[in-house]
Amino acid sequence: MDNTKSVIIYRMPNESDSYCLTSQLPFLKNSDNKEGFFFSEFENGTIYSIQDYETKVNSWPNFVPFGSSTPIATEKEDYLEKVTEITSQIKTGGFKKVVFSKVKLIEKKNEFNLEKTFNNLCHAYPKAFVYFISSEETGTWMGASPELLVQKESSEYKTVSLAGTRIENTPWTNKEIEEQEVVTDYITEIIKPLSISFEISKPYDLQAGKVIHLKSDIYFSLKQGFNLWHLLGKLNPTPAVCGIPMQKAKQFITTLENHNRELYTGFIGPMGINNHHSLFVNLRNMKICNSHLALFLGGGIMRDSIPINEWDETENKASTLLSIL
Repeated sequence: MDNTKSVIIYRMPNESDSYCLTSQLPFLKNSDNKEGFFFSEFENGTIYSIQDYETKVNSWPNFVPFGSSTPIATEKEDYLEKVTEITSQIKTGGFKKVVFSKVKLIEKKNEFNLEKTFNNLCHAYPKAFVYFISSEETGTWMGASPELLVQKESSEYKTVSLAGTRIENTPWTNKEIEEQEVVTDYITEIIKPLSISFEISKPYDLQAGKVIHLKSDIYFSLKQGFNLWHLLGKLNPTPAVCGIPMQKAKQFITTLENHNRELYTGFIGPMGINNHHSLFVNLRNMKICNSHLALFLGGGIMRDSIPINEWDETENKASTLLSIL
């Protein structure tokens, strides 16, 4: 009888090997461990980690994935109304930016195969962080995130400002440029006071499947007395997935969205294991439910946002997963 209680499989960006971590114990919550594989929830900030695990390279475990109930799909009319409400709140000075998300349900076909889907994601998105997670408590998730949250190399750190979305052969508008600038300014305000060195690149285009984002790379070294976990407490969730001001936007989001984001827009990744020291923003992901695949999709709403354009942007982001299903 299979006693597996928790499974994590991941493939780092620009690497070919995948790492399979399995345990006969459930995930730990909010442990004091500073090394391991970590992922977090958006709503309550719970940080999960795997304990007493076995590691195999390029292996898929023989286990029954954990099922879960299906979240409610977001209706288009409801989405458009709420984006209109958000833009009016921004125009009256309540927020600078709010990231609003939706759930898109796809019927799970009989031939759907977890291992094949994971391998297809790895092949289609070599520059993404691809992962699979399954446990009784979290259910089963898979994703391919294009966004680094923080990477550590000796005493040096790297993060990114990633925001704004367009499709090929369309120009950047002021809305997307401002959206990325707001994120860059926010990250700078948080990190610079904690750093002894701080360097930021000019924005450049990042291709992520069928969509393109604006990205700036940020390199820094922390002052003595500060570490990665101090930084995470201030940096997560970033304005690229939540809004500004952060706490106020988060409260607004949780009342406005009809679903819990759960693992979507939390952080995820290996820190100090298998020679990997990176955490990513948990984007372009889906929850694998009993009868459906639930795709979680979001976008940054600014004062000039046009509701139907925002809906179309989330549909374009869905192509990351839909193209390999």
